[in-house]
Order: sequence, then C-alpha cells, then structure tokens
Amino acid sequence: MIKRKGHFIRLDTINTSLVLRADTAEYLYYGPKLVSATELSSLPGVNRKIFSQPGTNDYTEPSVLLENADGGFATNFQWARTRIVLEKPEIMGLPSSYGEGKTLELKYVDPSTRVQLLLYYSLFDDCDVIAVSAKLVNGARKDIHVRRLMSLQLDLYGADYELVTFEGAWARERQKRARVLTSGIFYNDSKCGASSHARNPFVMAENASGVYAFNLVYSGNHKEICECDGANRTRVLVGINDFMFDWKLAPGEEFAAPEAVMCYAPSEDQVSLRMHAFVSEHIVRGKWKKRERPVLVNNWEGTYFDFDEEKLLAIASKAKAVGAELFVLDDGWFGKRQDDTCSLGDWYDNIAKTGGGLASLAEKIRALGLSFGIWVEPEMISEDSDLYRSHPNYAMKVPGRQPTRLRNQLMLNMADEKVQNYVVRAICDVIARSGAEYVKWDFNRTMTDCFGKGIAVGEYFHRYMLGYYRVVSKITKRFPFVLFEGCAGGGGRLDLGNLCYFPQYWTSDDTDARERIAIQDGTSYAYPQTVMGAHVSASPNHQTGDTTPLNSRFHVACGGVLGYELDLTKLSQAELHSIAEQVAFYKENRKLLQFGDYYRLYDRNVNGFMIVSKDRNSAIAMVALLEHHPADPTMSVRFKGLNPGAVYEVCVRGQDGSVSLGGDVLANTPIPLEGLFDYAQRQANSGCIFTRLFLFKKQKNA
Repeated sequence: MIKRKGHFIRLDTINTSLVLRADTAEYLYYGPKLVSATELSSLPGVNRKIFSQPGTNDYTEPSVLLENADGGFATNFQWARTRIVLEKPEIMGLPSSYGEGKTLELKYVDPSTRVQLLLYYSLFDDCDVIAVSAKLVNGARKDIHVRRLMSLQLDLYGADYELVTFEGAWARERQKRARVLTSGIFYNDSKCGASSHARNPFVMAENASGVYAFNLVYSGNHKEICECDGANRTRVLVGINDFMFDWKLAPGEEFAAPEAVMCYAPSEDQVSLRMHAFVSEHIVRGKWKKRERPVLVNNWEGTYFDFDEEKLLAIASKAKAVGAELFVLDDGWFGKRQDDTCSLGDWYDNIAKTGGGLASLAEKIRALGLSFGIWVEPEMISEDSDLYRSHPNYAMKVPGRQPTRLRNQLMLNMADEKVQNYVVRAICDVIARSGAEYVKWDFNRTMTDCFGKGIAVGEYFHRYMLGYYRVVSKITKRFPFVLFEGCAGGGGRLDLGNLCYFPQYWTSDDTDARERIAIQDGTSYAYPQTVMGAHVSASPNHQTGDTTPLNSRFHVACGGVLGYELDLTKLSQAELHSIAEQVAFYKENRKLLQFGDYYRLYDRNVNGFMIVSKDRNSAIAMVALLEHHPADPTMSVRFKGLNPGAVYEVCVRGQDGSVSLGGDVLANTPIPLEGLFDYAQRQANSGCIFTRLFLFKKQKNA
C-alpha cells in the first residue's frame, strides 16, 4: 500500500514501512510496520538521502555520476513529479521482478542540462521485499556520459552495523563473512563479467535494530558499497559496477539500471523467509514456478568425457531402477569432444559417443521411462572448432593481442547481435532435436578480453549482459515447458537475474557433503532451497577425497533439489537398495523439502537446516556432526519454525521409536544428540561427517 500526503509518502508492506519525503529526496523511516496514526510531516529529516550526486556538499559515495557535455561532473537534481502507478514498469532488456502491487515513481530534473533522474519503488501485495530501480533520460541537446548509476541507495541511521557478505571462490561459493563497520568505505563487487564465485551481490547490514538485506537482479559486474561517515550515517549503494563503465547517452535516449531489492526484518531467519518468499513468487516464473522438481541422475562425475551409448544406457537403466525421473547427458556429446580443448560451438552430434545421435539416444532414454536432459555451454567457443574456423570474428578477443584462455576456451562476443542469433538457432536446434525436457546451461569461464567491433569499451560488459538476456529470453520463451538449470562452473552466476529465466541453479561444482553444508548454508540466506541443485556424488569425493557415508551425502542433498552424480553401475546391490529408499523418501516428502519454510540450525560442532511446511503440521530437520573430539560436551540443537502450541511426534529416519514434544520445548530447550551418533563409529571415522534426519508430525489430538 502506498499513501501520499503532499511530499510525504508512506509505503507499507505486510510487516514493514518505508517513509520518504519527495521534495528533499530523504528517507524518514524504514523498519517495522508503523501502526499508529502518525502524521508523516511530523517525522524529522536527518539527511538520509534516496540518491546522491557530486557538486553538493555531500562528499560520500554518489549514486549518480554523469559527465556532462561541458566536461564537468556536477549535477543538481531537483524534485519535479511524484506518481503512483498500478502496473510495475518493465525495465527494457533486463530481467526484473513481477506481480501484483503498486509502484511509486519519483522524478528529478537537473535544471542546467534538463537530464531527468527517475526512481521507482515497487511493492507487492504478498511480501515484504521492496524492488527499487533507477533510470536516466537525457533531456539535453548534447551527449552525456553515465559513469555511475546505482539502482538503490539507502542511508541508514547509525554507524554501528555489521556487514554480512557471501564470498568464496570456485567450489567454495557463498561463505558467510561478517565484519564490523565503524568508519570508512567497504566494497563488495565483481569485475569478471559475472556475478561471480567470489562475491555474491546479496549483502546484509545488521545491528540491534534489525537486519537490512539487499540484492541485485543482474548477472554481470555488480558493486555494493557501504560507507560510514562522520554524520552517524551508513550509506548502502547497490548496482552495476562502475569499473570500466562509461555509457554514452545521446539526446532523448534513456539508460535503465537493473533492479535492486531491499528488505528489513528483525532477524536473519526472518530475512531469509522474506527473501525466499519474494524469489519464489516474484522472480521464478513459468511452468516450474511451483511445480515439484524431478530427481535426476547426471553422468558427469560418473564418466566425465569417457562414455559411449552403451555406458550411458547402462547408467540410465540403473537410474530408472532406483526411482530417478530424469537422466542428464553432460559435457562431451557434441562435435569431436573428447576433452576440454575442442568443439565448443559445434553443437552437432558426436555419433561415436551417442550411438545413433542425440535424438536416437534420447528416444532410448525415454523408452526406459526417464525424461531426457542435456548439457550445453552456449556462450563459449573452442579455437579447435568448426565454428571458430568459419567465424573467428565471433570470439571475444582484442585485435593484435593473444587472448587469455581459461579452461582451454574463449568466450563468444555476445554483445554482437549476429552471435546472439547464432546461439539462439544452435541451442534451439539442440533442444528440438533431442526433445530435451531439461537443459543445463553452463558458463565455465569469466571475461578477460572484452572487445567487440564498434562497441565502446566502457559499454562492453553491460552490452554483453543485454545480449545474454536477449538470448536466454528467446530460448526459454520458445521452450516454456523445459526445465532450465543454470550453471557457471557451479554457482558462479547464481543471482536473481538468472533466476528470472532458470528456475534452478547448480549450487557448486563441489559435491562433497561436508563442503556443501557451508555452501548451501550461505546460499540459503538469499535463495530458497527450490533453486539449489544438490547432488549425491561418489565417495571418496572427486573434489576433496573425503569419504562420507551414503546416507549422510543424501541427507545434505535434501537441502536442495535432489540429484545423483555418479556411476550407478559401479555401486553394490546394497548401495543401490539404499539409494532406492532415499529416492522414495524424497519423493514422499518432496513438496515439503522443496517448498517449505527454510531455517538454519547451529550449535557447537553441529550444523544443519530445518524445513517446515506452510501450515506447520510437519517438518524435516537435517543435523550434521562436523567434527569429533575426545570428551566433547554434549551436543544439542534447538529446532525452529514449529507451532509453539502444538505437540509433535519426533522420530529419526532409519531408527525405531519416537518421542512427543511441544513445539515450544523443541524451540527453547537444547535437545541432546549424544544418543543418536554412535561413539565407536565416530571414533573410527573421525574425518567423516555424520548426519541424521529428524521427522516432525503434528499430533492430531494435541
């Protein structure tokens, strides 16, 4: 709901309120929902701005930085108009959120140049996240250059915030990091052309007053700035990275920044619940939005490049026997691909490896009773490929310089419309030829040789993203019933922009269960479990060498969309029987596991998660013992999200017996775990993690 009285505007979500003053471009309040009949004009201004610019006496980081035709950088945007619109404006060429609600539009004009700055605040009827975006319109008679346009600025009261970021590297994505902000400037950013393994665009600022969370609906270079100044103010800026950014704006042209989102909540758990609800309802779309996702078997870690039709069909046959629903053929099926040195871009069948070709193999997979899925890496090109030999100009490289090769490959110049059209044709042909019901879209390297003929260097990164979004939009619209899963060497481009097209994402190339606990835990702060691909892989693990019990690998994978990534033909009958039981259990509880409310569980040497049904009648919790030390204190955990007034029957998967305990007891009393983990087993396997799944059912007569 949006209410306006003069220049004072109040925006109410279900649980929060945001109060702005349009003429002075100030935030007056953002926090828990206001319930009193407060006269908004009585709220004092404290110089917390909704945008900032050079040329004034504000010397903190600006949200808007323009190079004017006269070479100067000063602007003086002044209020011109306030509008409330019923339909959320689209952002041309960029993904954004959608849904029922209202949007506040604030217009500011620089009198000297007539350049317009438009800010948009969109509310949704059913969630607490506010979507914010910005746009510039050049009303001048000469070109200007946009050097920075942040999507969101929020000035917070106080300088005592802890900034939480989600950082890492390949196979170690989204590790939670917290640092106290007392003075100075902190950047959380990416310069590699993708939202990156290193720093996800999701950040939180929290203190005793609560948690403020921010994210960006964008898959390219991003930048989140937190600055504490001498005026007891913490400024948060979210938007496109201004690294190598210089966008020429001709008279009459517009430049739209990608959408950002912000959310207030009293705790981290509540932030996650609100962000999850927003992503599930207003980012993910199409057929798979609320549809249960299939259990898949992917051949990659089982075979890598060493496979033929016989081996694939043998794995698929075992997959069907254990209850899987989808078989995914990963890298190596195309061109003359035998390793990662060739054939990217040649999206025609490798007959020697697929038998009668992709269509024939897919038909045989479907004859076994499985759906068929395929891996592609459309944005890449190998120098040893027919595509490169015929169109070397399609590759991203700087003339006269040796290009940087990562994973033995170059990138396609997706800023070029001819290249975009080639990718659309080639990938649509792959999907149509195979009849694939699932497509894994990979992106295994980042940008280094950013150049395209006729494209200004300062515009290249963003024009690449506009080209990429054009391509994925066309392909996903042509195949609306296909389940697309994104991948970027794992989770290197897991962001809200990609989730507008891909309903799920490969969380990390690291499939080790111990590692995945931390990776999935960090991911869960901003992204719901239904978008996180989580696979059971071989033991010892291919990335770490860790040995982990099969059930522990499964229990960890229950925190996302379940799959298996190993050669099922190499497993014993006992292991295959266990996997069949796992798949049956997951299917029985799939709706709860994929779409329930997600909570994180912590204690000393204990980590895990808990997923609670929307009606709070049932729940499943995974508790993992991470380390074993002699004479450890008794391990315990408090369970979350249950109805405190209800009584639950609690049992452990695979163990006899149950107990009945109230939801309030389970939440407020440390529940000892010592009896659930056999001491001799832990001592003999001290390097392993051990897990248990707890099942909660509300008693009907309680």
